[in-house]
Amino acid sequence: MDETEVIWEGAAALGSSEVEVRLWADPSSGLDAGVLDAFATHLARLPALDTAARAAIRENLQQDRYFIDYHADELDDVEVIKRLTREANGEAISVDAFTAAMHPVQIGLWHLIGEARAQVVMDYTIDAATSDNLLAVKVARDGTVVSVDWES
Repeated sequence: MDETEVIWEGAAALGSSEVEVRLWADPSSGLDAGVLDAFATHLARLPALDTAARAAIRENLQQDRYFIDYHADELDDVEVIKRLTREANGEAISVDAFTAAMHPVQIGLWHLIGEARAQVVMDYTIDAATSDNLLAVKVARDGTVVSVDWES
């Protein structure tokens, strides 16, 4: 490898659906068994990780609901937004309803030696078919949520 790239791809079950998983590695790093074991533990406990990620998303959206408002305006003809709007009954789409409607589309496992930043990144979307806007929940090796970032 000449640059950081995907060295393994697979899928993990989460409820009744599957989420794409990619393992990224840095060419200057040897694969560390401890890091790989931590990734395996995260994947084995994916429902708990999803719960923590959703709690972080909810908190983020309560502080700044622009992500919700953007989707309500830009994707008003998409079924999930139509449903959320109907359920809001003339009010703004609630943070809880929007968070519950989001789903993870990809999990990135980042094997970067010497990096103190997040190693697991869970990408959540409201509708992957119509929007490339994601909330990326970054999680440290110990399972602590580090940040929630809007990405596209």
